[in-house]
Amino acid sequence: MKQELQAILTTQMGKTLQSLSLVVGLTMAAGQVSATELDADGFTVDKLNSSIGRELSSAEVTAVDSGRIGSLAELDQTQLNQLRFNAENNQSTGIKPKTRQEMISAHKKGLIPVKYQPKKVKGDSQANVPAAFANPIYNEFAIYDASSRLFEDNDYDGFYQTFSVTFDADVYGVYQNEHAEVYAEMYLSRNGGPWEHYYTTDIFTIVGDSTEDDFEVLTTLNSGYSADYYDVLIDLYEVGYTDIVATVSSDDFDSLYGLPLESSDRDYIDNGNSSSEGHGGGSLSFIGLLGLALLARLRGISTKR
Repeated sequence: MKQELQAILTTQMGKTLQSLSLVVGLTMAAGQVSATELDADGFTVDKLNSSIGRELSSAEVTAVDSGRIGSLAELDQTQLNQLRFNAENNQSTGIKPKTRQEMISAHKKGLIPVKYQPKKVKGDSQANVPAAFANPIYNEFAIYDASSRLFEDNDYDGFYQTFSVTFDADVYGVYQNEHAEVYAEMYLSRNGGPWEHYYTTDIFTIVGDSTEDDFEVLTTLNSGYSADYYDVLIDLYEVGYTDIVATVSSDDFDSLYGLPLESSDRDYIDNGNSSSEGHGGGSLSFIGLLGLALLARLRGISTKR
């Protein structure tokens, strides 16, 4: 009798464990169970954000009203859709954002995408000289103005998940209306902490001191950003150079200082239920319930015998 009972228990346990493994595997595949590290409040600590950048046309360059708070109605629907698409398809890499010093070092070493790297000029005498240094004429750069706007505060706690930064870069050379191809590295600093990289713009063209070549970066913080005050820093690079040609931060413009931000997984309205939306912390309780069901089933079998 004992041997028969043991055989039954072993068989039932094996089947239940197989079912448990299958369910857990399917759940992980569906994205409901995550190995992402969580903080003390059950939120993900991986810093993820979705950003899009675009050079504004002359019709879109308008003065920012007093205050930084905007509204979703002011955002183009195409931009909103692109942000949401990027957020849905953004996956954690498990890699912490690079600091500003790490990014500067990467530029110096050429560890950046090919499109930003110095281009070689053709010709026997200067075949190994970067194109930027083959031209003896150097330009001067400045970021004339920068502003920010805040969007989307679903829980009305004063901290926003979406924000934009718009800046106007100028170039000065020997010719009037000098042109230059540039791009920018964007950084956030939480409450005076280290600068952490969050976005690299595409290459765009600036013309002299024109006020009609502003560049806008719209960002939604997806996860890993606690509710706090964040400063913004912009480093401008000319394509073909490894050094920063202009930089501005919260020290230069009040609009880049103390933005009240938080990631979207923390910006939701608690309607009083036990939903774990934005937390990702329900997997242990789920497995625990399956374990209790397994024990109850085994106990029932033992009682019947």
